[in-house]
Amino acid sequence: MKTSRAVTAAGAAVAGAAFMACLACLGLNACFFGKPTESKYYVLDYVPTPTKERLEKGPYPFTLRVRDCNIAEAYRRSQIVYRQSANQMEFYGYHLWAVDPDRMIGDLAVKHLKAARLFENVTRTVESYIPDFYLGADIQAIEEYDNKDSWYAHLAIEYQLEDAKSNQIVWKKMFDLRKTVAQQEPVYVVRELSFLLETMNDRMTKELEVVLDEAKDKAGTSKDTALTDANSHKVKP
Repeated sequence: MKTSRAVTAAGAAVAGAAFMACLACLGLNACFFGKPTESKYYVLDYVPTPTKERLEKGPYPFTLRVRDCNIAEAYRRSQIVYRQSANQMEFYGYHLWAVDPDRMIGDLAVKHLKAARLFENVTRTVESYIPDFYLGADIQAIEEYDNKDSWYAHLAIEYQLEDAKSNQIVWKKMFDLRKTVAQQEPVYVVRELSFLLETMNDRMTKELEVVLDEAKDKAGTSKDTALTDANSHKVKP
């Protein structure tokens, strides 16, 4: 009788172990054969809308080359960066930039300035001639910032304009902007980052116009002075 009970107990134990093994196998099958997580890719983009007054004024008699942007190392990656404090950064595993963010920001600067007709020519490539100005950008932050109640898009870029002939910095400005995100999803963060970039480029265009006005007046004064000097040195017949 004791032997029969022992055999029955042993059989129950074996059956239980087999059942647990089946559950484990089902779990593994779900892991390996379930629907994989799909990566999603994002781009910064917007359509520049220069004012009628800017377009009617036409381009200044200068050329510009937009240099490759510098970007802080933490953002030099395909993963979109998010943070919940000043000292901790995290990276999305499946929400990725389709193009490097520094490349997109440089491309949109070119697109914006061409649409605004601020210069006679705007390019990113090295030409056979020396341009009148170089535009550089230092990207210090491009990220999602989260707190308990809201998400924010955060973009910080420092632009500078350099006189290509004298190598002097003639204008520099730091833009550091945030905007609340309507819905707590990465796609809405990217939309607001695009809006912030457009806002920065609009402000940059207005400030560059003041600089170019001064440069144009200075170039005109120098030309008039050179012409006057040339006339004063003519030998009368």
